[in-house]
Amino acid sequence: LVTTMRLPPYYCVLLLRSLENSSAFQSPFIVGRSPTVPDRATGSRTIAFQSNPLKSLFGNVASSISNLQQQGMTTISDDPTAQLQELTTKVLSSHNIGSWDEIRSTLQSKQTPEERNFRNNLAKGIGKPSPLHKLRLFDESNDEKDVRVTLYRDSASWCPYCQKVWMTLEEKRIPYRIEKVNMRCYGDKPASFMAVQPSGNIPVAIIDGVTYNQSNDIMYCLEEQFPDHQQLVPKDPKQRMKAQELLRLERTIFGAWMYWLTSGDSGGRLRDGFVSVLNDVEAELSATKGGFFLGEKVSLVDMMFAPFLERMCASMLFYKGFQMRVSPGEETEFPAVNRWFDAMETLDSYQLTKSDYYTH
Repeated sequence: LVTTMRLPPYYCVLLLRSLENSSAFQSPFIVGRSPTVPDRATGSRTIAFQSNPLKSLFGNVASSISNLQQQGMTTISDDPTAQLQELTTKVLSSHNIGSWDEIRSTLQSKQTPEERNFRNNLAKGIGKPSPLHKLRLFDESNDEKDVRVTLYRDSASWCPYCQKVWMTLEEKRIPYRIEKVNMRCYGDKPASFMAVQPSGNIPVAIIDGVTYNQSNDIMYCLEEQFPDHQQLVPKDPKQRMKAQELLRLERTIFGAWMYWLTSGDSGGRLRDGFVSVLNDVEAELSATKGGFFLGEKVSLVDMMFAPFLERMCASMLFYKGFQMRVSPGEETEFPAVNRWFDAMETLDSYQLTKSDYYTH
C-alpha cells in the first residue's frame, strides 16, 4: 500500500527545479554578506551557514527522483503535474514516509515531557508565552468567558505596530484572543477582517465590543480599561510630561532612520542627522537610574521604542554598515542603548515578540 501526501506548492517548485537545474541548490548568500553569529566567549563572529541550508533538506529527495528517472521507473507524460505526482509518490514511498497521522504519532512519541506540557497548555491559553497561542489566559485563574480583548495581528509575527500592542497585552497580563491576519505582502485578508477594518491595516483590537484600529489608541485604551493590571503610564505629573517628551523623541529618530535608510546620502548629511538623534536617545537613557527610559520599571515609552530600535539595529548594520548594538564587553559609542536592550531582554513580553536579526 503506497501512502501519498499532498505537497505544498513551494515544495513542488523546488522538486522541479532540482530536476532542471543543479545550480538550484547553490548558496543563496552573497560573498561577504552571509549571516554571522556572534561568539560571546571570544567576541568573534562566524558564518551561520557555509552553504544553502536547503541543500541537505531537499538533496536526498532530488537525488531519489533523479535515480528513478535514470532507472526508467517513471512514465513519460505530457502533463507535468501528473508526472510530478508520480515522481513524488515513488520517492515518498521509497523513504518510508507515512501518513500525517503516523507522522504526528511518531512526533508525539519523541516529545519530551516539557514539550508535551507546552502543547497541552497551548490549547488552554496558559503556560509559557508563544506566537502559536490563539488564546492567552496566562494561568488557570482566568476563564475564557471573561476575555474582553480580541487582537488582530499579522500571521508572521513581524509587524512592528502589532508588536508593541502585543507586548503591552503580555506585560500587563490582560487575557486576550488572537486572530491572525496576513500583511499585504503575505496574501489576501479575509472578508471577515475587512468588514471590521475596511482599510485592511493592522493591528486592530476589539475591547469590550468597541473596535480600535490604531496601535497607539489600543495601547492607551488598555491602560485605561484595565487599571487593576500593571500600570505602564506613570501617575506622577512630571514623569508623564517626561514620557510625552520621550515619545516625541521616538518619532524623531524614526524619521531620521527612515530618511537615511531609504536614501543614497552621498554627502553624509542623513547619516549625521540619524547619529545626532541617536545620541539624544543615548543621553536620555544614560540619565536614568535603571535600564529603561523612565527608570527601573518598564513603561509604555519602552513599548513604543522597542519595535523600531530593534529594526534600526538590524537594518542600519546590514544596509549602511552602522553598528548600534555590540557583543558584551565590546566598546561602543552607545553603551546606554545596549544596556536598554539588555533590560528589555529580561522581559518575557519582549522575548516573545522580538524578531530575528535578518528579516528586519
